Amino acid sequence: MLAVCGIVRRKGRVLMCKRGAGTLFPGFWELPTEILEDGEMAEDALERAFFERLTDFPQKMKPLGAVDFDYGEGCRILAYDVELCKNFVHIYGYDDFRWVKPKDLKRLRVLTPHVTLLTEVNHGL
Repeated sequence: MLAVCGIVRRKGRVLMCKRGAGTLFPGFWELPTEILEDGEMAEDALERAFFERLTDFPQKMKPLGAVDFDYGEGCRILAYDVELCKNFVHIYGYDDFRWVKPKDLKRLRVLTPHVTLLTEVNHGL
């Protein structure tokens, strides 16, 4: 499985989203993330994720790295530094969102691959 996530920073904070009931790992926090559909490019999946889940489009996207993990099958998340068009976010498909200072991320139940990504790209913990 291949997924893509966006690291959105604003005023020294990172955008984190809370997974909803009925999803895998409900109640956990993650970076805005989307699984790639067959034949889909990572940038297209990221644009789709931000439009469908956060009602915004990435203005700029820069690849940052990737992390491999295993939740019963091999998975990889590609991370992008993202700059959004709007100054506000509306959520659909997530239960909540927060702009979190990196030092406060430890207070949230963040999915392990996202902790790894944030740490590896120096946005982190």
